[in-house]
Amino acid sequence: MSYIPPHKRHSKDPDRPSPVPDSLVTKFKKKLHLKSSSSDKRNRIIYSADSISKWFLIGTNGIEDEIPPSAKLVPLSSDSVQCKKGEKPSILMNINDHKESEEKEERTKWLLIAEKILDDLVLAYERAKTAMDGENHHVLRLVASFGKIFFYGLQASPPMAEHSLKPWNRIFSTDVPTSYLHHIKSQLVSNHGFCIDVEKERYTVKVSHHTRPNETISCKCTVKEDGRLSMYKLDLSLIRHMVVDVSCIDKNLDMRLMLSAKRKITDLPEKEISDIKELLDSARVDPNVKGGLRWPFGKSSSGDGYSVFESCHAKATVYKNQTLRLREQNVDRGCVLEMLRDVLGTLWDFLHCEAYLT
Repeated sequence: MSYIPPHKRHSKDPDRPSPVPDSLVTKFKKKLHLKSSSSDKRNRIIYSADSISKWFLIGTNGIEDEIPPSAKLVPLSSDSVQCKKGEKPSILMNINDHKESEEKEERTKWLLIAEKILDDLVLAYERAKTAMDGENHHVLRLVASFGKIFFYGLQASPPMAEHSLKPWNRIFSTDVPTSYLHHIKSQLVSNHGFCIDVEKERYTVKVSHHTRPNETISCKCTVKEDGRLSMYKLDLSLIRHMVVDVSCIDKNLDMRLMLSAKRKITDLPEKEISDIKELLDSARVDPNVKGGLRWPFGKSSSGDGYSVFESCHAKATVYKNQTLRLREQNVDRGCVLEMLRDVLGTLWDFLHCEAYLT
């Protein structure tokens, strides 16, 4: 007797419906697929309409227009890394043991980076200042971050030389080894003339109002003696005007340079401020949960439309160096290039730590 697929078989029971074909089940499931919650939209990163976003690589031969054969993509196997659609990221690593013979060759790399990003920084700065004209509560800042660039959607099997600099899906992870932080504190900070400005511990709670789902408010808080939160600052999400990621394959870490506008809140009604404070008052410190804070059931949203969708806990040490300041009143190309060389020359030594674990 030949085989008959289940969905073509006829049941002897007239009251029993026929099996639904697999194709219809698949279509039905697609119709029922739930979209991501609105909190994902509230938590999005905000870029200006004319923002600049770039990535390039610097290695033994300087700045590369293509990934050299000496580099390879290494998939991360750690369970702690961020996955996208079930896919773990990869990082770029140098597979050569080549050591540069002269320190001068190594030191010229940060000069190349400064020259590479100069035009973009000046353009982004001028655009940002124009957009901020009359907005006294906006503050521009140039921030350098250290970490590792995570690439998604890249295959390690094709020859690396075939990969050109495309707008790959990437994120910048600042999750560095603890030993790296100890190295900075014990050696690099004092060697480069930095001194401690302030040490602080704070909690940041992000909230949003249901009538303004795309507007994120960051509440900076400290903890009072009774264990409750004390809010000392309210800010809107940063607006990114320039983001440049640099893969430094001869180093253990990569670099991100970002020009962003910090936006202070000046016109929030007292009633809404009171609603936010009410949300914060119900929070409890709990080191065993993500973000370090928890809310009693039903207390993470207010009756007037505010809700909490993210919190984080940070202990920070702020170091200062009087020579490393962005002089906003002067955007002359020569002055900006000099400033970049000074800053990157100092920070270049910060890009080395113990081997990055995969």
